[in-house]
Amino acid sequence: MNTLCQRERKIYNVTVKRFLLLAMLMFSSMLLHAKTGLGIQGGIRFTPSPEGCFGITGRSESSPWGVEISYDFREESINLVLDNWWIYKRINSNLNWFALWGLSFGGRLKNEAYLDTGSRVGIGLNAFCFESRCLELYAQAAWNPTVGIDFDRDRKKYSVRATPACFPVNAGIRFWL
Repeated sequence: MNTLCQRERKIYNVTVKRFLLLAMLMFSSMLLHAKTGLGIQGGIRFTPSPEGCFGITGRSESSPWGVEISYDFREESINLVLDNWWIYKRINSNLNWFALWGLSFGGRLKNEAYLDTGSRVGIGLNAFCFESRCLELYAQAAWNPTVGIDFDRDRKKYSVRATPACFPVNAGIRFWL
């Protein structure tokens, strides 16, 4: 039975490493080719039991995709989010609004572990604070239903996990290089 737990942990570790590698590749490609914004964000996920999160975020002028990696305090989990700002419109000289769609991946490695994935649709505002556009403030809200697998290592029990009502709201700051 320990062999099964070790195998599950190995599969989980490989999956997490692949997600982190994907995020690192996206960040590095952004840094090589265009002006890039890197920053921090905080937020709350409105679910049946709300949870707070804190993370790092990155975007590039050459791509509509943004990347976030965050830590969930209540769930003690790591989440990776890939968002595409498919609509981006100016409201005035500093303020813009955007609509997004994207994907989310999350997981926790403990005795009661899980892996999940979901799709996202949302809207937000961003503003650049200086003419040089070196500082960006933003806020966004999304609908992010997820589905995944819960597994209890002690009891060797698996179950399907679904969260159709998940509404993350985030605010952050990015410094553009």
